[in-house]
Amino acid sequence: MYAVKPFIKETIKEHDRRRRVLAIVGDTQVGLWVVRNLAMNGLTVHSIVKSKHGQPAHSRYSTSAWVIESPTYSPGFIDEIKELVKLLDVGSIMPVAEAYHNVFIDVRDQFEPDVHLFSPARKVFDKATDKDYMHDLCQKLGVPVAKGMLLDQFMSDKDALKFPLVFRTRRQNIQGGQAPWKAAYAEDEAQLQTVYNQVRDCADNIIVQEYCPGAEDHVQVMMYKGEPFMVGDYIGEHHMPLAGGVTTQRISCRHQPLIDDAVKLFKAIGYEGLGGVQFHYDPETDKYIFLEINPRFIGGTPTLIMAGFNTSFLFWQSHFEPEKMKKTKYRLGLRSRILGGDANWMIGMIRGDQLPPGQTRLGKIETILKFLWNCFPWTKDDAFMLRDPKPFMVDFFQMAKKLGAQGHDIIGNPVSQDRKH
Repeated sequence: MYAVKPFIKETIKEHDRRRRVLAIVGDTQVGLWVVRNLAMNGLTVHSIVKSKHGQPAHSRYSTSAWVIESPTYSPGFIDEIKELVKLLDVGSIMPVAEAYHNVFIDVRDQFEPDVHLFSPARKVFDKATDKDYMHDLCQKLGVPVAKGMLLDQFMSDKDALKFPLVFRTRRQNIQGGQAPWKAAYAEDEAQLQTVYNQVRDCADNIIVQEYCPGAEDHVQVMMYKGEPFMVGDYIGEHHMPLAGGVTTQRISCRHQPLIDDAVKLFKAIGYEGLGGVQFHYDPETDKYIFLEINPRFIGGTPTLIMAGFNTSFLFWQSHFEPEKMKKTKYRLGLRSRILGGDANWMIGMIRGDQLPPGQTRLGKIETILKFLWNCFPWTKDDAFMLRDPKPFMVDFFQMAKKLGAQGHDIIGNPVSQDRKH
């Protein structure tokens, strides 16, 4: 491991070590807001990032930042974490991504009870991340879900489902067997064969479902003692890749039927802590279907926190000081975006990337104007904060660098070879 933001041991004061957190947050704005939310509520946060460009590493709210050199699934990874736990004298470890949860759950007894691990129990985690299991559970509980089956079974009975079809990895956290995309689509037999050829070797780990129109609606829930303590909801307006990926722009909302079904599912699998449920919601018909559970901080964490849901701090409090947990007002209609990600959305729309079935492609001028319109204060930026400006600058320069490497200028126009050089 090596330090991106050095830690000065003398800065540790004699106070409750429970208030020192080792947050495994990666490089993105999700981890940045996990750190900000913890530190702004009086905790000392040490961040583990993936690279020197990690946004949390440049935040004033990270007391120190570190890069782990060992691969996540290697024994050396846990050894490096143990060294940091001892050096920093932290009282808890808070992972952000599912892959980290998957590793830590198996070694929980190497840390607890001295150092609390904010990860679900193994049995619950495996249920939550198994789309096939959750599909069956939805049917039993009466939660709307698309008709579907495993891809290897469908290829032997192609009349079982109707086009268009959507494909997703069944279990994302097993070693090997994942699709190269978050979602793929087929509107006819030829496209079906193309998708199948891409995942032929792991077709038993791919879910295929009949496609339902709409937008992604995400519900984040803080489950405490079997009940929802607080809930935040948002709709994804832009995604990258366009066909299904990270939400690059989103707006806070409240759709009670979706929230009720999210809570119903969490209760059914015995989930405790912070988790997200993803639905497909059609605002024109008010109909929706379940997509998946994310047992972690979800991609719209910046939107949730800026709207008033103190996700990471409430999560910490649920273990260390539950008597002080407070519900806060959740602001509806708050829009925020990832600047670099939304620039990629703009470029993808202009160059004609695949869209989900039934969605209309925006024209070039309309796409650019929509991107520029959201550069004004009515749309929050996932990284920008006057009290903490450096993460935004890092994100901005990384965005400009990537756009240049892709051969586009700042508003998505192709750059000639002469201009690039």
